[in-house]
Amino acid sequence: MRNLEKIFSQKIIFNLFLVCIMIQPESVDAMDSYIRELLPGSRTSFKHWNLERSEVTGFSHYHYEELFKEGARFVVEKNENTKPDGEVFTRKTLWFESDSGVPKWYEEEDLREDFRIVNTYSMKMMKTRLEKSGNVMEFETDLSKEKAVPFEVVIFFLRKNLINIVQTEDYLFTLFLPLLALELEEKGLPRSMSMIRMVAELKEKINLETTLGRMKGLKILIFPQSGILRALLPREKTHFEFTFSAEAPYHLLEFEVGETRHILTQLFLKQ
Repeated sequence: MRNLEKIFSQKIIFNLFLVCIMIQPESVDAMDSYIRELLPGSRTSFKHWNLERSEVTGFSHYHYEELFKEGARFVVEKNENTKPDGEVFTRKTLWFESDSGVPKWYEEEDLREDFRIVNTYSMKMMKTRLEKSGNVMEFETDLSKEKAVPFEVVIFFLRKNLINIVQTEDYLFTLFLPLLALELEEKGLPRSMSMIRMVAELKEKINLETTLGRMKGLKILIFPQSGILRALLPREKTHFEFTFSAEAPYHLLEFEVGETRHILTQLFLKQ
């Protein structure tokens, strides 16, 4: 997911001064339980299809397992992104409490850029630690004030709230972009500018050929609520499409970011 977040945040920092982003109360937040969205023992893979060049540029592999750490039980999402030849260029892990389904910490390593980020969640607070090229930066973010959803859990969030999104016109939520917060911190700007008010809406209902056969899908479009922000930035920097299966537990089938469509190639569910 870091590539998706990086695309979104690359240009937004230069335009946020022109935007007044209104934060409104919501009934959901990052510390919600995602226990129904967690599927221990499952595995999924996606190919990265470049829409302009019509070629595969890489793969994403996910698997979910139960682990014990310091006397506690967790469900862990493990992800590796690879080049077409199989060389790994990013790794990430996202840890959830097994009993509650609440996220506890996230770690990502980019092997190309000597980059490592760790987010830990305690109650409504999120602590971020960035290690890059020998430098270390740390800060804390109160997610409860804006009921913000960190970018690393946004797919779980969309799956959890999919029915509400489909049934609600202009469903709103606040997205927190940790990478943008880091850029703002480096430039001495308010980190609160990395809280972006987003709209999620049903774009269309589709039938999709998948590895499990033909499936009904729901294509969800998310984009900034601010019309000014949408006007300032190219559509590929602000609009993202996620296609989920129409039946619970609403598996992710495809998602599109910029020039790349991520297409499901494997879905294994533990019996």
